[in-house]
Amino acid sequence: MIVPGGYLGQVYQAIKTDSKGSEDQSVLCLAACVDADSVCASQLLLNLFNREGIHFSLVPVACYEEVREHCASLSDAQEVKTVLLLNCGATEDVRSLCNLPSNVRIIIIDHHRPVWHGHNNEDDMDTLVLVDDDDPVPKPSIPVYDQQLDNEVAQSDESASESDDSENEDPDEEEGEELGRDVAGRGRKRRREQDDVSPPKRGPGTHAETAAARRKRAEEVDSYYSDRNGYGKPSSLLLYHLSHQLHHDDNFHAWCAIVALTEQLLFQQISKQQYNTWRDNLALNVKTQQDPDQEEAALEGGTLLSMPRHKVQVEPCEDLRLTLLRYWTIEDSLRYTGYVAARLQTWRQKGLDNLRSLLTYMCIPLKHASTPYKGLREVYNGQLRSQLPRFAPQHMLAWDSLHFNSFRLLYKHEELSASDMVFALLGLLTEAEPGNPDAQRTAFNNAQSALHVQRNLHIVERGVELAKQMCQDVVHECGLMITAGKVKGGRAADYRWVNVADSNALANPRFRHPTVLKYMALFLRDATSCRYSSSDARRPMVIAGAPDERGLCCLVSVHAKHISGNRLQNNPFARPFIETASALNIIPLKSAFENATYHIRKEDVTAFLGKLQDVVGDYRAAAQQAQAAQQA
Repeated sequence: MIVPGGYLGQVYQAIKTDSKGSEDQSVLCLAACVDADSVCASQLLLNLFNREGIHFSLVPVACYEEVREHCASLSDAQEVKTVLLLNCGATEDVRSLCNLPSNVRIIIIDHHRPVWHGHNNEDDMDTLVLVDDDDPVPKPSIPVYDQQLDNEVAQSDESASESDDSENEDPDEEEGEELGRDVAGRGRKRRREQDDVSPPKRGPGTHAETAAARRKRAEEVDSYYSDRNGYGKPSSLLLYHLSHQLHHDDNFHAWCAIVALTEQLLFQQISKQQYNTWRDNLALNVKTQQDPDQEEAALEGGTLLSMPRHKVQVEPCEDLRLTLLRYWTIEDSLRYTGYVAARLQTWRQKGLDNLRSLLTYMCIPLKHASTPYKGLREVYNGQLRSQLPRFAPQHMLAWDSLHFNSFRLLYKHEELSASDMVFALLGLLTEAEPGNPDAQRTAFNNAQSALHVQRNLHIVERGVELAKQMCQDVVHECGLMITAGKVKGGRAADYRWVNVADSNALANPRFRHPTVLKYMALFLRDATSCRYSSSDARRPMVIAGAPDERGLCCLVSVHAKHISGNRLQNNPFARPFIETASALNIIPLKSAFENATYHIRKEDVTAFLGKLQDVVGDYRAAAQQAQAAQQA
């Protein structure tokens, strides 16, 4: 059942009741370990559990195979149990995947879309999926589960694939099968609870109606899975609202929600309009949580930095979108900010000269631009913020892409922006330790610890250094790929792609992680589009990462450009990835939590990238035919 976010309090009470009814009185929490939202959401949840005295075990997971492995012991459970999935589970039929009995309640809080439409079943009280009303993919847009009709469509798909197009097939039924052929793909699994029961026989008069109903259902489900691949509301925002309902919200919980929301903006998973809507609500909550005593002390001292030593303060601010500015120099921050590097091509000497020209126009001497920001005189900080809006457009940089309304955390004499925190967490999460089987859990635990800035500032600083190295690697390696012609697909291509194995970046273990590959894809997409003068030169980008110890390569894709308004940023490659793998009989050995990320063997990468061009070309031709038919 899909549950609106407003009922999260009742769901939480059900978790408490279930935990008391189980023998070990514990909740199993499985959290995706690849993004900052999962770190923040798990920390929010664990804080609530600790305050309520609920026993739990938290396990970071990277794929559905790991989810199934950790749920294996529950397949024969006789008692009431609760499994809580953070940022995993929404796109799949997890109960069937893990063979979990009905006495195991599954609660899913996941920002990945599309939600498997089988979850939209009001009769299923044992699997609860939280989707808020202001989610880019709200509950009304998800097809309601119809077991009989969905099974008929799936069976017609199977019949179509096994048959040789015999001549005696009914034309209407054949058309319904064609329209539903792709409906049974990954992320569209259907339960077969009554597979042993034959469907009722229908007379010849109802045959056409049945075929029409199948065809309509196939179109509805197919359209849903085509246009809803992306990201929904951050899980941390949902859990922050739960904390607010339970009167447990404070600056720390607000900071976790802020960091998760900022991550989605930086990775272009939501539009700026959607970000501002949710950000304004958070700013209002932060303002109402302001400690009156603390505020008075701040006003008397003239600065919020005069707060008590053990206190942290969160406040709204207008921030520059310059990567890790407070922990770098002005020149390096500009040089390795993805947007600036892509526009000016700062990996080349000419681009570096243009960057230094911008600094000169802003009256910031190069000597001071290469001084660490924390040791910089305030006058140059003011010059940067006052002059950048004026001179950035003269250097092919849009001011709107260089600033945004955000938040900052103040502790003692430290100032940490939300974007700084995002990069620090990603630096910790993506730290490469080849050969260490516990690296995933260690990285996740370190990222959780970093959220407690007042206790673990040294971990934050370590994450910042790792993030700085990641940004440098991406700009330098991707710049070399562009210069050496490793990025395939020209001006008129449907998309552009690159295989890391064909470049010098192959030896860098960091380029195996899906989050780093997405960051690379965004940078390469923007950098390659800047090489063409036409306004429509931006294309989607596909990247095949370096192979890991198991010989698996991660493939990621990003959309061409953001969609304005409070709408989903749809990724068009979810279905082509599935169809390409199916056409080549490639079975993924590792199933990611989002449909636009795929893991295949390194031996299959070249064939996959080649076949993908044909599949995407077929989609383009079909779209052009549909458009022509509409105009006619």
